[in-house]
Amino acid sequence: NVTRGYYEDPEANAAAFTADGWLRTGDLGLVHGGELYISGRAKEIIFVNGQNYYPHDLEAILQRVPGLELGKVVAAGARAREAEIEQLVVFVLHRGTVADFLPTAKEVARLINEQTGLEVAEVVPVKRIPKTTSGKIQRHRLEEAYADGEFDAELIELAALREAARGAEPGTLSRIEEKLKGICDVALAGKRIGIHDNLFEVGASSLKLIEIHEQIDREYPGQVDLTELFDFPTIAELARHLQGKLA
Repeated sequence: NVTRGYYEDPEANAAAFTADGWLRTGDLGLVHGGELYISGRAKEIIFVNGQNYYPHDLEAILQRVPGLELGKVVAAGARAREAEIEQLVVFVLHRGTVADFLPTAKEVARLINEQTGLEVAEVVPVKRIPKTTSGKIQRHRLEEAYADGEFDAELIELAALREAARGAEPGTLSRIEEKLKGICDVALAGKRIGIHDNLFEVGASSLKLIEIHEQIDREYPGQVDLTELFDFPTIAELARHLQGKLA
């Protein structure tokens, strides 16, 4: 303990210190093998769908993506301008073009969704990761920049590139494709889903997948298991699989 508290401010001291006199620093840690390890900050916990997620856990998952070593990817709970709900936003160090970043953005969203069931609201390319002089990542500065719209130009360009990459839909969809697309459009309102889009890459959360499966089961009772959404993650693939079962 290195401080006796705030000068003549008993209320601040009561909030800042434990009953036995230790300062609440806000750091999170654990003791392993007799050694103390600092694992993060309490204020950095991401709160989504009623659950807490640690940024370091999500970042560890994303280190499987080529080029995303420690310190080059930051997971944070952020709110877009005037939004009320905190969403998962991933910031990635990228000094190339936005077009070059598109495959990385897709892989980040897919991997987080596949491993945790979380929907990534945005994957944001940034030119630098702000850090303190001691090397700690300043998540709050990225969160504030996102809320202030500093990355809007890049995100608009990414959305346009996704739209261009999607290409034209087939002129005529099969009856099953139409039905499945209608179900996905309702469940994933606000996202334009093509029949060849991977549901994990567009960020369908585990809750949304359950909702989609429930609606499919109403239309085609007992024909599709929830796990088959992982095996056939596009509308086109799932439609072909379902058509084979119904034939």
